[in-house]
Amino acid sequence: MLKSITINGLRGFGKECTINFSLPNKEDEGSGLNIIVGPNNSGKTTITEAIKFYNSKSGEISFSEGKRNAKNSNKVDITYLDEVDEKMEIHTVKNGGSEVNTIGIKENRDIPYVLPSRRYVQYDMNSDNDFFEKRNNFSSSQIRHSRNRVDNLNQFESRIFKWNKNKDEFNKLLKKIIIEPFDWIIEQNDRGQYYLKIIFKDKSISHSREGFGDGYWSIFTIIDSLYDSKENDIIVIDEPELSLHPTFQKRVLKLIEEFSKNRQIIITTHSPYFISLNAIINGGLLIRTFKDKEGNIQTKCIDDGDRKFIESVITNLNNPHILGLEAKELFFLEDNVIITEGQEDVVIIPKICKELGVELKPSLFGWGAGGASNIKKVLKLLSNLGYEKVTAIFDGDKSNDYEECLNIYPNYDIEILPKDDIRDKKQINIKEKEGITDDHGNIKEENKIVFKELLDKINNYHNKK
Repeated sequence: MLKSITINGLRGFGKECTINFSLPNKEDEGSGLNIIVGPNNSGKTTITEAIKFYNSKSGEISFSEGKRNAKNSNKVDITYLDEVDEKMEIHTVKNGGSEVNTIGIKENRDIPYVLPSRRYVQYDMNSDNDFFEKRNNFSSSQIRHSRNRVDNLNQFESRIFKWNKNKDEFNKLLKKIIIEPFDWIIEQNDRGQYYLKIIFKDKSISHSREGFGDGYWSIFTIIDSLYDSKENDIIVIDEPELSLHPTFQKRVLKLIEEFSKNRQIIITTHSPYFISLNAIINGGLLIRTFKDKEGNIQTKCIDDGDRKFIESVITNLNNPHILGLEAKELFFLEDNVIITEGQEDVVIIPKICKELGVELKPSLFGWGAGGASNIKKVLKLLSNLGYEKVTAIFDGDKSNDYEECLNIYPNYDIEILPKDDIRDKKQINIKEKEGITDDHGNIKEENKIVFKELLDKINNYHNKK
């Protein structure tokens, strides 16, 4: 597995950049999950390409002129550091050109399984080829035949034949994602070529792979990356959300979290549904890519302090949506963000802007930070991820928090309202209520049976065909 990778001279990496990765701890789901986010053209796919070459032989690797960055003298240098601090290096040859030398390849080498975002497979398949059924052999074929980014998965039909030989194992995972009843078989046409046939519930409707929805096909390829993997494998999935409905995205993420308990899984994504806060709490990493002022790709990631903040946020009963779906969109912005204390600010500030005829350039963060004390923590999170243009707005009665952030973040725009709050508020007295849980959300012993009966009733209703 990879502790880090250092890239220099590959595509947009005009200067040396080191990306650190989390390693699975074998106990917690998501501990080995690394989520790479960032705007388009910020180097996410380039990182997956660099990982693909880990433990590959020099004869399998070549960097064409268009892949080599002139800022590094048209050379490519990649250094991999594994979990026991052993190095593997790739360097283009000293006299120039596309060929490379490699240093430190392990004798019993495991090659990362990399699923690219372009997942097209030929409709008609030739007969089974046992050689490419094996993960390492298939991954090697992707390296040798994909010197440039191409649309199709080379030799993937051999993997499909392997599914058929391990159908129970494959379907065990597949049915965690696609719940509706259906089956698949490998069929042969009159020309003697094979194809994947999908048979739906009533057995009267079937489709070839060509007529199969892109979302379903994407699920099949993601399952392929997982079902025959083993502990400590490296699995890379570029944009797992492709063509997937949000319901499927959530199920796929859950499966990835389960596997990243004892495997290292690296995904790139543009979807907030693949930002797993639970994985981050359990030791996984959120890594953001962006370009600096010179146009070089840079990366930043969260730290342990951010993890503690995220854990406090998702257990906050009063404001559980602080890092909800809308807030997660933050991680995909190029920059220019406004952090406010709460949801009222997010609603009222655009209303004020409209009344005053002012177009607000930056984006408001989610539904606010959940209070003045959290603004500092959100600012730290954004700073760790490399955001440069950030505004924070405190209520007028939070001068101490305001002054503290002015000192800690001199490069950010820290503001304070001229009044105590964004709107007038009257004092409210709330009548005491008895709940199912105590005030910390822990269910009371006397309510366990009756609430379980309620949950069972709900499940039974939704399980009816």
